[in-house]
Amino acid sequence: MNEKVLTIAQIKELYPNQWVLLGNPELKKPESNGNILNRLVKGTFLFASKDKRELAYKAKDVVGGYDETACIYTGYIPKKRIFLL
Repeated sequence: MNEKVLTIAQIKELYPNQWVLLGNPELKKPESNGNILNRLVKGTFLFASKDKRELAYKAKDVVGGYDETACIYTGYIPKKRIFLL
């Protein structure tokens, strides 16, 4: 398995305006609630796509072997917009 651990800054730079799936994400204050993007430190890159449905379908194939996963969007999300995945 070719694991590529990236920081949140690297993820945003490499995959702008995309949905990104991460394995074993490292969070600041993991026990607290709130926006994961503000708490994400780094994670193992698994897959990225501009289409969230493609990411959802591909996730089934790439999440094996990870205790936890996280899905983030690296672009701007309007405050009242809700995404279901």
